[in-house]
Amino acid sequence: MPSTLIRLAVALLAFGLGVSATMFWIAYRTPEVTDKRVMKLIKINPRLAHPLPPLPPLPTIEELPPPPPPLPRAPQRIVHTPDYGDLINDKALSKPAPVYPRIAVVRNSSGIVRVQVFVDESGRVVSAKAMSGDDLLRQAAVDAAYQARFAPTLVEGQSVTVSGTLTYNFVLP
Repeated sequence: MPSTLIRLAVALLAFGLGVSATMFWIAYRTPEVTDKRVMKLIKINPRLAHPLPPLPPLPTIEELPPPPPPLPRAPQRIVHTPDYGDLINDKALSKPAPVYPRIAVVRNSSGIVRVQVFVDESGRVVSAKAMSGDDLLRQAAVDAAYQARFAPTLVEGQSVTVSGTLTYNFVLP
């Protein structure tokens, strides 16, 4: 029991010293602080009243250097094809059929799924997202869209990124 009391007394003393040191630091770093308790402690121990060197003033907005210029971005031109991918389907070199999900067969799901795709300059699908269709069939259509390959689309002699919509018709076997 006595050791616990000693530990408690030491902890309270350390806490009190920490709070006092923090109060002194705040009082001397900010001269506008006029807390009566801090001033009373300074009168008790005048050694603590030594002045600290002043902090340099912060620069004004006018004194700050201008921000660096933005990094140049490579211009990327995206050509959007009309709805349902009439033009993008014509450029298809390979458009594999989607794998019919077993759960969709069991639940008699069928129908058309439209997938929005972005085709890069080399003809590879870089992004595919199902826009409409049965939820059970959407992922199979997206997976098939990622496997599709297209001829590069040229605009003014430059290969460009193309967006369009691929249509997959799921018919029950």
